[in-house]
Amino acid sequence: MQLTQHTDFGLRLLIVLTRTGGGPISLPSFAAEQQLSYNHVAKVAQALVRAGFIRSLRGRNGGVELARSSAEMTVGDVVRALEPGMRMADCANCQLRLGCETSSILAEAVGAFMAVLDRTTLEVAAQSARPAFSAWSAATRSDPASPR
Repeated sequence: MQLTQHTDFGLRLLIVLTRTGGGPISLPSFAAEQQLSYNHVAKVAQALVRAGFIRSLRGRNGGVELARSSAEMTVGDVVRALEPGMRMADCANCQLRLGCETSSILAEAVGAFMAVLDRTTLEVAAQSARPAFSAWSAATRSDPASPR
């Protein structure tokens, strides 16, 4: 499962806001620090404002800030807001759709993916990184025939 760049940027912005105590932060500064397009970041910020995750502040010391505590927002909430209609495949126009279980299998996989995101708050997501488990690296390490 891969999220769009739009959602990636939105999660980054929310994590930075969480790490800075809720904001406010300047969007041009955020875009520069993250080496992202300011125009894209501004569009993402607008979507986050519309969804109620952040507030926009005008004026010389303006920017954006969290609209509520990061402990109250889940990564799942953010992904649903920024990835409407999320699905892994488009089975609607597939010639195999009537005799195939793939769409229900993929729907179950998306459900499992979202269950993990729903139990993860932004506060937790913003914590320092823990070593991630990689199924690929674990499999290659345990396979004596695999090249290293």
